[in-house]
Amino acid sequence: MSQLVFAHNAFAWQGSRHAVLGDAFFAGRGAVRGVAYAVPDAGGEAMAALGIRAGGDSWVPGELYWCDAATVAALDAAHGPDCPRRRWQVRAGSDGPRVDAWVWPWSGDWTGAWQGRELLQGCLLPGTASRPTSWYFGYASNMFHFGERRQLTVHDTKLARLDQWQVAFGKDSQDDHFCYVTVLPKRNGVVRGAIYRMPNAEMEASLDPQEKEGRHLERKTVALRLDDGTDRVVWADLYRTMPRWWMWGRISHPRNTEKILAGAKELGLEPAYVAWLEGFVHVPCDPDAYDLDLHRLEP
Repeated sequence: MSQLVFAHNAFAWQGSRHAVLGDAFFAGRGAVRGVAYAVPDAGGEAMAALGIRAGGDSWVPGELYWCDAATVAALDAAHGPDCPRRRWQVRAGSDGPRVDAWVWPWSGDWTGAWQGRELLQGCLLPGTASRPTSWYFGYASNMFHFGERRQLTVHDTKLARLDQWQVAFGKDSQDDHFCYVTVLPKRNGVVRGAIYRMPNAEMEASLDPQEKEGRHLERKTVALRLDDGTDRVVWADLYRTMPRWWMWGRISHPRNTEKILAGAKELGLEPAYVAWLEGFVHVPCDPDAYDLDLHRLEP
């Protein structure tokens, strides 16, 4: 049975101890409330440890993984007796829900411990940096050659779905007639697309400005299910239109439509969903087709 674990610093993506995680499945970015310290080990070498500061308002960035029992045991051994495993609440995604995961906080001798900005940025020590990553959910034009068009680093791509939501036209285009795509609540609805694993830093420094141009959109963390037969939960960020910009009675922008349909076919989304998309993009968006009474619920 899979168990959720929080990996930070040396155990995060590209960290010096990341190999301990083996084939564990990446479930998304995460963060825990606390302070990151470097604590000297018995041999005098610095290692990454997590120190809890009661009442603090800082966050330690990291990643969430689904692991089997053998991998959890390997992580126990790798962290050593001074970092006993504990259940802890981790904030999933960039602003998502709190989820319970295994965390290995330091409980040994704090003599010689030090705190550095590098640790809070997700690095073990200067020169041995790890780079925490995120899942991003592309469900419209960003299904089409996402990394190349946006000039972003994509480490992995998986098919995923967002249940109880449906695509809609929600951001006005420059010609004041066609609209771009967002997601709105829909009982028994589904949004299919691809999740892309990318560096947190690129999402925040590059993708955010591209997607939020004009301030129509906001980035939100959503819980998705993998479309690979496992139904595993992952936490990804998506961009959606803010409620004051919802538009009705309009259809998708032709340039956007072309990319949506090409991307859906290229990714190999479920044929029935692709067929539905081909009709949907040419139908004016109707508020009665959605369950807007649920709009206060975060996806």
